[in-house]
Amino acid sequence: MPHIDLSDVVIILAASVVALFVLRRVNLSPVLGYLAAGMFIGPFGIGLVTDVDSIHVFAEFGVVFLLFTIGLELPWERIKVLPPAMFALGVTQILVTGAAISGIALALGVAADAAIVIGAALSLSSTVFVIQILVDRRQLATRFGRASFTVLMMQDLAVAPILVLTVALTNRDGGLVESLGIAALQAIAALVAIVVLGRFVLRPLFALVAAERNDDIFAAATLLVVVGIAGFTEFVGLSLALGGLLAGMLLAETEYRHQVLAEIQPFRALLLGLFFMLIGMQTDLGVAVERAPFVLLVTVGLLATKAIILALLVVLFRLPGLYAWPLGLLLAQGGEFAFVVFNVALGGGLIEGTLGQVLIVAVALSMMATPALAWASARLAHWTAMRGSASVEELAGDMPDLVDHVVIAGYGRVGRTVARELEQKKIRFIAVDRDPVVVSTARSQGEPAYFGDASRPDVLQSLHLESALSVVVAVSDSEAATRLVATLRHSLPDIPVLARATTDSHAAELVRAGASFVVPELVATGKRLAEQITVSYSRGP
Repeated sequence: MPHIDLSDVVIILAASVVALFVLRRVNLSPVLGYLAAGMFIGPFGIGLVTDVDSIHVFAEFGVVFLLFTIGLELPWERIKVLPPAMFALGVTQILVTGAAISGIALALGVAADAAIVIGAALSLSSTVFVIQILVDRRQLATRFGRASFTVLMMQDLAVAPILVLTVALTNRDGGLVESLGIAALQAIAALVAIVVLGRFVLRPLFALVAAERNDDIFAAATLLVVVGIAGFTEFVGLSLALGGLLAGMLLAETEYRHQVLAEIQPFRALLLGLFFMLIGMQTDLGVAVERAPFVLLVTVGLLATKAIILALLVVLFRLPGLYAWPLGLLLAQGGEFAFVVFNVALGGGLIEGTLGQVLIVAVALSMMATPALAWASARLAHWTAMRGSASVEELAGDMPDLVDHVVIAGYGRVGRTVARELEQKKIRFIAVDRDPVVVSTARSQGEPAYFGDASRPDVLQSLHLESALSVVVAVSDSEAATRLVATLRHSLPDIPVLARATTDSHAAELVRAGASFVVPELVATGKRLAEQITVSYSRGP
């Protein structure tokens, strides 16, 4: 175990705290904070920490825990329900993007092995950045958000093969095919052994530990499993990181997944921070400054290549064309996993040092550009969709005699279900939604959907509410739903307002805001299931 100077520990922790504080203020990812802090205090910065090797072992376990948490988010139940088109899109995007970037690297004179690894690493996007942006903008539950999440999930599934590929090319002694074949056999053998271990040992072990109801024992067992499986994969000639991923996927199939994630979160955050700071300390900004034009060219080329390929593939797979460029821009950056791959490749001499420095800085710059790309993605999605959707201001011309109708605010899954029921009962309705993609898709199917924010007074006036039978509030954002109900009750005190609630507490808020009738979504689902059970029971076996 390498000796660590206590002063180095203090400096590293202080730098990470300051960097995270600054990055949080400007709403950027902690990954960039750790990288920047490492660059600043490392031997190529002001030199406060010079013994980089002393934290290398601990930083490696940060990668293990990163991939372990990725594995925990990939249970088989989630994978097998992926839409076929999205599954195909994700796989094709990785293969085509990787091949394109590898081809560019070869054209620039990079060796074949290094070019393959570079293409594979840069084909993946930043799950951390993109998911956080979707959550902040409340888009994760939208069709666009689900499409983005599905592509990211497929990229996460590609982590294991890319790790095997990188290790095989780094350590190969013979031909490429021979090395890949041996690595594949090793990976399959390790996977089979781990699956057998999980089926006959892991679940009984955690059942025994959980029965003790002791958090300390549970945390220790979790660490034992992660480190033990990672050590096993390294022993058979693969990598620690691959073991972390396989351990996560194994535990993802058990009922202990959420508790395991909670227990390892503190270890993951600390060790992962050390890893990204290690990458920062190993990055020579002097090289990047000297080659600034080339770094910028690589960054822009990466963003452009990934955005164009993904946009074209969206059209090729006949997904909604409105998603093409917005999805391409949102997923154009490099990802955290590129740092993992480049660290392995640099350590094994597969990638030349200067090129590795350029690639690391280029990936970091592409991640820094993500907020701007996300903004451009949202603006482009809005502009593109508006070309194929109608706004509520056009209602006066479309339906000047609109009376005795139902207004549906929010045309997602619940709103469309309400619309189908109204159609069967021959009740006229109009729908309004703030997602232009949803509106455009609905209108292409001949449905009376319009783009607009139903909480605005001018939009409410365009909906002919004074002659409406009722309003159904079916927006998925609970805060927006409550505000809308309050606005409707203030503007039209007598109109019936029916609202969908996400939870019981949200239902109480809607009632206080003035809703005439509230249906908690989970309660309604439970009642439907109970009714079906009652019907089945009454019929007998």
